[in-house]
Amino acid sequence: MPTSALAQRWAAVLIESAYSPMSRRKLTQHLEEHAVRLRAGQEVPAVGEWLVRKHFTGPDSLRRTLEVLGPEFSPEVLGALASGYVWATRDQLFAEQEKVKNSLLKAVEDAQRDLHDSEARFAQVFASTAVGIAIFDLQGAVVEANDALATILGHEEMPKELFAEADAVALASACARMLASSVDTDRRERELTRNNGDTVWANVVLSVLRGSDGLPKFHVALIEDVTEQRMLQEWLRHQSLTDLLTGLPNRASFADKLESALATGQPHTLGYLDVDSLTIVNDGLGYAAGDAVLVEVARRLRVALPDAVVARVGGDEFVVLIQGSPDVAALAAMIDDELSEPVYLDGAGVAVSTSIGFVHAAGPGVNPTALLRRAHSTLRKAEIGGKRQWGIYDHEADVADRARFARIAAMPGAFENGEISVEYSPVSWISGSLAFVEASLRWGTTRHDEVVTYADALGLAARAGQLVLHDACSRGEPVLVRLSRDQSRDPDLAAHVRSNLRACAFPASSLFLALDLRAMPEGEENLEVLHDMGVHVLLHEFGGGFTGLSTVDRSPVWGVRLARPPSERLARQGLALLVPLLRSAGVHVIGGPGDPDELRALGVDLVVS
Repeated sequence: MPTSALAQRWAAVLIESAYSPMSRRKLTQHLEEHAVRLRAGQEVPAVGEWLVRKHFTGPDSLRRTLEVLGPEFSPEVLGALASGYVWATRDQLFAEQEKVKNSLLKAVEDAQRDLHDSEARFAQVFASTAVGIAIFDLQGAVVEANDALATILGHEEMPKELFAEADAVALASACARMLASSVDTDRRERELTRNNGDTVWANVVLSVLRGSDGLPKFHVALIEDVTEQRMLQEWLRHQSLTDLLTGLPNRASFADKLESALATGQPHTLGYLDVDSLTIVNDGLGYAAGDAVLVEVARRLRVALPDAVVARVGGDEFVVLIQGSPDVAALAAMIDDELSEPVYLDGAGVAVSTSIGFVHAAGPGVNPTALLRRAHSTLRKAEIGGKRQWGIYDHEADVADRARFARIAAMPGAFENGEISVEYSPVSWISGSLAFVEASLRWGTTRHDEVVTYADALGLAARAGQLVLHDACSRGEPVLVRLSRDQSRDPDLAAHVRSNLRACAFPASSLFLALDLRAMPEGEENLEVLHDMGVHVLLHEFGGGFTGLSTVDRSPVWGVRLARPPSERLARQGLALLVPLLRSAGVHVIGGPGDPDELRALGVDLVVS
């Protein structure tokens, strides 16, 4: 919802719930500014404090504010706002209580000088305030109490015994401790008991009232019912630790449970689950159906693993924490069986499977965050094999993967710092004369194929392509450029090529652009457009499959660059038959780097040195 519309709705409910002399227009302006702060997560508690300061403290002001803001903000933001509101209300209460205390003390002292006036003032404060007031003698017995306190404690009329026995004893003991320690004020939240046995939470301020001689005369208790605020805080705490859709613990809650479990030193097994094909359900039957599937998956996991901690930690991701070291193969099969039973949604029987990554942990000192990462990494590796897969953590493979991922993650900085360069290799006709050069990216010891694969993985394909294209075109000599998968099917590829040709005044006929065969057929339109621009288009990673031959047959391909030749005899024989077939179709065949005599025997037209 736009911020201005949100501010108008918020202003409307505040005006209905409490009186403030502020105009609606000015209130809406302030609330719009506060909504911007909430969206930015800045000074969130201060927004709640502002509401109290501007007297928006009606019985429903906080609740209706949370109802309006609930769909727009996370439980953490709402909790911080409510916390600021509650603390500001509490500070306001304490200020009022201090005023009441001082008024009471002044009333007692003034009684010696002007008994009638002081008693009138005291009686007014005593009777009209919404704060419960009880006056105790020095032995802790109640001397007098107001009707507000009787109401707080659930009494319709002032009873003979106002407090429950346990509460009376606790308050008397607190009064005695204050006298013994010469402390005049004690503020704390206490749990009191209503007349019907229910619990009431209250902010209780106990004070010593001293006479004109400085000696203690009475104790006074100012009691404010904060049960509703406490329940609200508990609700917000629960919301912040619970997945609202499934009712399972969320990631934050599970992290605490995982840390506690690992601290015991007992062996545990963590399973990280990803619900397969949930996107198909969402796109085919709607998001409501997808949500229903997630709710059912949560229910079945709890049924199948009653002694495990089950949590939802992402959109379609769940985790299970099991004490001990069970047979993970049997565990994965059991989970799969439990989820394979269809659930019927609008007449469609929907069933899902999961892929799971397992990791065992034993002994203290295991980092919970690292354990979650290992399980998630194992899950992703298992999913490479398709749906309904599972895997168990492999430390050596994980170390290698982490090093590779760390290298990939550092690529933006490498681009920024000029660490990625372009190098050139000659491409010669089989006769030995130079045809053109091939441009390749290099990053330290990382060569072109890995560099562009990393760029694809990180969404930097366009940046890598721009770097090599601009450098190649600026040399002013015929050049071959091999593109990655993502570059080859990029809808903006032709526009990038055209802008570089124009910027470098480089003729299109001198550019040989090799698209990745693995990006076909999505990239075939780029083949057509680039050919129409006058660029020589090629296919690389060509291995002779039906897809490659079909693409060559229906597209204006100038040439192909062969994939690294296989070592098996039958495959090499097939490649030897493929090269003449391609050449007979008018396609230039590029091989290498490799043994020149072997490539010449194969019948290629050009060789990369």
